[in-house]
Amino acid sequence: MAEKFDESIDIDTRRGTKIGLTGKQIQIAQILADPSETRTITKMCEDEGVPRRTFYNWVGRAEFIDFVNSLVEKRTDAELAGVWGALARKARTGDSAAIKLFFEMKGKYKSVQEINHNFDSLSDEEREKRIQELMNKVGDSSNS
Repeated sequence: MAEKFDESIDIDTRRGTKIGLTGKQIQIAQILADPSETRTITKMCEDEGVPRRTFYNWVGRAEFIDFVNSLVEKRTDAELAGVWGALARKARTGDSAAIKLFFEMKGKYKSVQEINHNFDSLSDEEREKRIQELMNKVGDSSNS
């Protein structure tokens, strides 16, 4: 597994240099995308020899943030099968929250919300507008 991980870093490094990131920016991006990283920004900058101001300048660049996000996406995709398995195991034990989440993720469960509202004091136009706002809030666009 470590061999494959090292290979993916090489691919990410090449991609980072293609978009104009330095080796240090790529290194910091990889740290930021690491879910096991627990250091504060201050401590990470100190340990990695990057001034905090420089770090925050990098974070202000779309290329840097896009690169970090692509690393996060890649790592979360790599965990997907394991997470689905853990969720399914938990649901099979009867855990109602896991069962609900499982069905939500599969698009087989929709939350039902009840809305009570008094429209008596509104004009017809105001009433229609308010109904549309409420429908949009609960995610129903069928009244559009």
